[in-house]
Amino acid sequence: MWKYLLEKEFKQFFRDPGLPRMALAFPVLMMLVFPFAVSMDIRNINLAVVDNCMSKESSRLIEKCTSSGYFRLVFHGQSPDEAMRLMDNNKADAIITIMPGFDKETVSGSGFPAGIKVNTVNGTKGSLGSRYILQCVRSYVGERNDALGTAVPPAADISEKYYFNPGMDYKLFMIPALIVIAITMITAFLPALNIVSEKEAGTIEQINVTPVSKTAFIVCKMIPYWAIAFFILTACLVIAWAVFGYVCRGNILWLYIFTVLDIIVMAGLGLLISNYSSNAQQAMFVIWFFAVIFMLMSGIFTPIASMPHWAQYITYLNPMRYFADAMRAVYLKGSTPAELWYDVAGLAALGSVMVGAAVASYRKTE
Repeated sequence: MWKYLLEKEFKQFFRDPGLPRMALAFPVLMMLVFPFAVSMDIRNINLAVVDNCMSKESSRLIEKCTSSGYFRLVFHGQSPDEAMRLMDNNKADAIITIMPGFDKETVSGSGFPAGIKVNTVNGTKGSLGSRYILQCVRSYVGERNDALGTAVPPAADISEKYYFNPGMDYKLFMIPALIVIAITMITAFLPALNIVSEKEAGTIEQINVTPVSKTAFIVCKMIPYWAIAFFILTACLVIAWAVFGYVCRGNILWLYIFTVLDIIVMAGLGLLISNYSSNAQQAMFVIWFFAVIFMLMSGIFTPIASMPHWAQYITYLNPMRYFADAMRAVYLKGSTPAELWYDVAGLAALGSVMVGAAVASYRKTE
């Protein structure tokens, strides 16, 4: 019985020409396009300079900023009103105001008469832009001190060391998150359309009059999506290695184990929604509602620790929270399921609830 049910599910999947193409194209396009389209390297920051000194030293500071590759000079003059007008019209992202006597005070070391204003309508761009400007200022001051033969001892010796991502490459941190999104979206949407498509086609009535148990029916509908998810995970790992040069630091087997647990949760949720949906459009809207909430509250885009306490409690019901945490820990740090028992327990508990609810809610005519 199980053999024929599985054969039916696989034939049903490949009979639709659109589903195999979507399962193949979605993860490939996401891995190849998204890391480059959503770049965390902020460049081409529009910079306005109000230069009230017009000296060689002020020109050196401006050159230091523009030659860094992060800034694009859109205004250089002595009118602060014009610079603010550009910022108000979103044509300038940052303003450097150089005060009179800048050359004399910087050479003598008595001060650094310059101010920085940053447009923080785009918080990420404003925060990174201010850091880039400060970095250019430090570099300018260091080169000026070397040229004058002076040295200012630092107040403290600060050295930074980044674990698991020494180069602070945003793509390395993004790859595991993209794998989580690709697997979750495919294994949630396709099962949600499974039973409801049979309702629309009328074939579900033929299953209802057979002696097939509800448990066997639901489990056999989940198994094909394990194969699909394994294919997506393998394709994403190969692309990460071939295109970006990234490899998993841990045992790849653990990635597949966590993927199985995540599929149980998401496929169970999709089948549960399909049981209560009357048509494909209704099922798509409901699963999309949950998918958006899961992604926004999973820690993929913003850290869970930065959320309000009430929102952090809600994330305990989010399967993507556990899957994303486990995927990043295994891929970047080489963690094992024993070290990630919290994620294993969370996915196992949610999976048991979802599959049990899907089986219980399936209305079969005995």
